[in-house]
Amino acid sequence: MNQSVLVAIVVVGWAALGLRLYFLRTSLWTCVSVAALAFSITLQITFVRVQVDSWFVLNTAGTLSNCFTLLAAVAAQCAFLRMVRPASDVQPRLLWTAGAIVLMLVLFLTTPSNYATQLAHMSDRVQVPVVSAAAYVFVVSLAVLAVGLMRTAWAYRLVADRFSLRYGLLSFTLGAFCSLAYAVLRFLGMLTYQLDVEVAWLRGNLLGRLSWFTIVLVLVGVLLPAVGARLGLDHLARWWRINRCYRSLRPLWKVLHDEFPALALDVPTGRNASFRNPEHSLYRRVIEIWDGRLRLRPHFDPSAAPGDEASLIADALRRRKSGVAATDGTAAPDNRPEDPDAELDWLISVSRALPR
Repeated sequence: MNQSVLVAIVVVGWAALGLRLYFLRTSLWTCVSVAALAFSITLQITFVRVQVDSWFVLNTAGTLSNCFTLLAAVAAQCAFLRMVRPASDVQPRLLWTAGAIVLMLVLFLTTPSNYATQLAHMSDRVQVPVVSAAAYVFVVSLAVLAVGLMRTAWAYRLVADRFSLRYGLLSFTLGAFCSLAYAVLRFLGMLTYQLDVEVAWLRGNLLGRLSWFTIVLVLVGVLLPAVGARLGLDHLARWWRINRCYRSLRPLWKVLHDEFPALALDVPTGRNASFRNPEHSLYRRVIEIWDGRLRLRPHFDPSAAPGDEASLIADALRRRKSGVAATDGTAAPDNRPEDPDAELDWLISVSRALPR
């Protein structure tokens, strides 16, 4: 990975941790996850890696980076699980990951690796993967954690009620998927190297790019829920959603307002809902539509059976304009849905079905 890009990502990673701690609206596990990820990225910077390896033995920085990556993954999953599950459900994952990290460190200290060979061929187009027992433990553990994290983040995304949280979790899910792909491809790269089978695309820049995508997507997933509301993204998304409903109701509102201008105490100057308070604009539009229907009720055809509301309204408007005598309205068909929550969708469908 390009070192300047890596340094930039490190800065963003530490900034993400700082923002999370500053706003104090997050769990301990989220902070642990971001801190572990920031440490992992920092250890991948060339001069940091070289310095750490010079203090200990070759590949110390890489092994520690892998350990922090596993810690970041399990802490992220724990952050989600602790929201709805007791602490006892989190402990098995922590113990399993702790065991994997300890096993990696033991294997790193007691078994050989080809890290020196990998360093010698680092500038080659077809690179040599780092192969060791600890590396195999890492990729298998990462794959298991990535699958769990992907499933957990996706499940929470389906019930998230805020734009920034929902899309932050989507970014997190995609990051976990990239992490799983990275683990699988790295495992295949090590295996083909040991079997002396050359697969060039497994030893090129693909793994580095997957790692880069994973880090960026995870950082976006961490940062977006923390700063989205403060940047106005949640409000903008809410306005956009409400404004679509508001505009969809305009045809129905307009035919009623044209017939009964007094419906609107304050006639809107444009086609869009108020950006400051879109809920109020939508609420007023719905009330004005029901007001207009109530005033039109005496002109409904009493002999018409309940059915197509749009046709009934259009027919009532024609009857009123042609001077057909009004009734008391008691026999007018009532098509409104029984479920109040379905009222808005029903009104939108009526508005769209009105004859143009």
